[in-house]
Amino acid sequence: MRIPIHSLGLLLATLLFFSNEQILESAEKPNVVLIYIDDLGYGDIGCYDCKDIPTPHIDRLAKEGVRFTASYITNPPCCPSRCALMMGQYGQRFGKYGMSRGLPIPEDRPTLAKFMGKNGYTTGQIGKWDIGSKGQGPLQVGFTEVAQKPPKKKGSKYFCTNQDGKTQWLTDYDGDNIVNFIDRHKSKPFFLYWSPEAVHSKNDEAPSSLTERTTAKGKRSKLAGAIVSVDDQVGKLIKALNHHDLRKNTLVIFSSDNGANIGEEGSSAPYRGGKGNGTQQEGWVRVPTIFSMPGAVPKGKDYHKQIANFDFYSTIASVSGLPIPKHCDGVNLIPYLTGKNKGE
Repeated sequence: MRIPIHSLGLLLATLLFFSNEQILESAEKPNVVLIYIDDLGYGDIGCYDCKDIPTPHIDRLAKEGVRFTASYITNPPCCPSRCALMMGQYGQRFGKYGMSRGLPIPEDRPTLAKFMGKNGYTTGQIGKWDIGSKGQGPLQVGFTEVAQKPPKKKGSKYFCTNQDGKTQWLTDYDGDNIVNFIDRHKSKPFFLYWSPEAVHSKNDEAPSSLTERTTAKGKRSKLAGAIVSVDDQVGKLIKALNHHDLRKNTLVIFSSDNGANIGEEGSSAPYRGGKGNGTQQEGWVRVPTIFSMPGAVPKGKDYHKQIANFDFYSTIASVSGLPIPKHCDGVNLIPYLTGKNKGE
């Protein structure tokens, strides 16, 4: 049967779309790695047009996935942003207004970690928490494994003593824990949440071995060094996933808890404002966000319509073949990325 050219094009597009959908439906339960950086600005990484800080591994995630240009946090700053992320809904729904640090998150609806754990996932947390009350640590709200926090070097924020008794840059320590977690759980589905203390201020301890890899000047060079270190750990993550042949079956989400720390010379470019002065401006709430899962998420695509951090919960649930909990305010973003759904 002869197929008209325009029909053939439609057929190919349909097949391409269904191939993406089928990957999500037919593959083994996918793994999920959620990376939430502290105070990373829209203009602070290479794939968002930063020129003075090389971030090749983060850029690779974008090349192999989708870069969002209108990704918003729903409630700045860090603590309420993280609560909204972990609950999948507006923080105002459970009393989160402003910082309100220490306010408990609700227990009558599952956190993302508890939801994933109840559905067969090994759940791991590495790095900063800053969610809920003091009694609501990661283990209390659904994580089955939490990386042990190492003792800090006296007077230091970013240097620690590792298990071998050696001094180590804290972000590197996190990266080693990421690899260890993947090595141990490579044979079963896992959900890993990593939120490094970097690049939160102050970054004046960043060593020359990091800062010299950038062309940033003055105070910004210290921030740049901290960002380079984060990128190094993303490289470790990708290498570990590839080593165990898990890259195509792992959704990696990379984002930030709020906009750039202007006091540390972070960049929200091309937008104004950020953490600190200018908190009511765009740079405070618009953040870099990347979804990467080769074969399931479109490759090298920019998505320009608005999304929010609470959409991550709904998307993770859907990609994992699970129904979105009723309490969630977000939507599954995958159909929008593949073109099945239109609008915002």
